[in-house]
Amino acid sequence: MKKTEIKTKVLVAGNDITPTTYKMPCTAGEYKSGTIVEWDTSTKKMKPATAAANMFGIIVEDITVGENGMALVYVTGRFDFTECIIPTVHGESKLDYQIKGKEIGIFFAE
Repeated sequence: MKKTEIKTKVLVAGNDITPTTYKMPCTAGEYKSGTIVEWDTSTKKMKPATAAANMFGIIVEDITVGENGMALVYVTGRFDFTECIIPTVHGESKLDYQIKGKEIGIFFAE
């Protein structure tokens, strides 16, 4: 009998801060669980974050979003930083995300 290993991504790190989610409009595309997103004021939709300073939340689950689609986004809570998908911006560090996260109620653990 062949065994199948299923690896579950666990974003939430602890229960000391209750995670809060919002269903938000997103730009069309594929999003992976743990993607850090920002609010685009020109389109009035979420999109993958371009910098720590723009962080709004974290995508809850893998999803493909259509033209006028919505996605569930964590907006508060404590999360495993190693499970998050961080934009690669020159010169930004984990600390940049920790500082911005603290401002908006998102905390990172390892």
